[in-house]
Amino acid sequence: MVARKKTIKDQLYYNDDGRRLAKLISGLSFDLFIMGVILADAIVLGLMTSEWISTHFDMDLFLLDRLFMGIFIVEMFLKLYAFKRKFFSNGWNIFDLFVVVISSIPEANSFIVLRTFRLFRLLKYVHHFSKMNNMIQIFISLLPTFASFLAVFSIFTYIFAIMGVSLFGDVFLNFSSLGSAMFTLLQGFTLDGWASSIARPIMVVYPHAWLYFVSLVVVAFFILVSFALSALRQVIDMAVKK
Repeated sequence: MVARKKTIKDQLYYNDDGRRLAKLISGLSFDLFIMGVILADAIVLGLMTSEWISTHFDMDLFLLDRLFMGIFIVEMFLKLYAFKRKFFSNGWNIFDLFVVVISSIPEANSFIVLRTFRLFRLLKYVHHFSKMNNMIQIFISLLPTFASFLAVFSIFTYIFAIMGVSLFGDVFLNFSSLGSAMFTLLQGFTLDGWASSIARPIMVVYPHAWLYFVSLVVVAFFILVSFALSALRQVIDMAVKK
C-alpha cells in the first residue's frame, strides 16, 4: 500500500514537472532565446563563407557552431521529454526535428549547405509577428496556384522548346537539344538579353522567326497575367473573409 502511494506521488510529481517544463519551452521567452541563437548561428555561418575570417578564426567559429548545435539538440530532447507523443502531433515540431537531424549529421561539418538548414527554423516563430505571419500565410495559400502556374508554364515551355529545336536546332546551339532549348526559353522569360543575343541573331538567318518569338512572348504574357490575377483574387478573397 505504501509502495503504491509512493508510486502515485512520484507520478504526480513527474506530471507536474513535465507540465512546468512544457510551459517553459512553449513560452515567448524561450522562443525569443532560440530565435536569438538561430540568428547568431546565421551570423557565424555567414562569417564562415569569408576566406580571411575562416583562416584566422576557424577554431572559434567551429566551437561556436558546435555550441549552437548543442543548444538545438538539447532543445529537441527537452521538447520530446515534455510533450512525449504530443510532440509529433505538431507539424512545426516535426519540421524542427528534421532540420536538427539533417544539420547534425557528420557530413554537415564539411558542407555548410546542410548546416544552413537550421536557419529555416526561423519560419516557426513568425507567428509572434503579425505582419510576417500574414505574409507566410499568404505564401502558403498561394502555393497551389503557383503549382498550377508551374504546370502550365512547363507544358508551354516544353512545346515551344520542341518547336525551337525543329526550326533552329541545325544552326544555333541554343536550340541544339531539348534541354538547351528549354533553358534558352527560360532565359527569354526572364528577359535576360533575349532580343539582342537570341532572337535577332536567329532572325538574321531565319527572317520569319519573328512569328515564333512573337507567339512565345504573347503566350508567356497571358500565362503570367493569368497567374497574377488568380493570385490577386485569392489574396482579396482571404482579406474579405477576415
